[in-house]
Amino acid sequence: MTRSEILVNDMKGGFAAAETADAIDKVNDHVVDVSGFKRVTLAFHLSAATLGDTITVKAGTGEPAFRRALGDLVYTCAGGAAEVVLGPLETARFVQPDGTVHVDIAGSTIDGTIEAYGL
Repeated sequence: MTRSEILVNDMKGGFAAAETADAIDKVNDHVVDVSGFKRVTLAFHLSAATLGDTITVKAGTGEPAFRRALGDLVYTCAGGAAEVVLGPLETARFVQPDGTVHVDIAGSTIDGTIEAYGL
């Protein structure tokens, strides 16, 4: 399975054009390249969700995620449309050895878009 990439808006200073929000991919889940960022914030614009649908930011599986023992971060949907912001997420907890963060989507009706902001 190849994860769908979420483009990162670089918020390290100055002005930049915003990246287009990426559509939620329930089949392939997502990957965010956080190389060069210490923290990342994810914004989810949910147009639909069923009670119990989840968004999971996976804990890192090795170095440099030295805080990985804190585990995954899971958001459980209340149902319906919602605006959800997760973060800032520490790369020390969530970064994978290849410099990415993995975001898994689970649910039958969850739909919408995702944006990432690197700090």
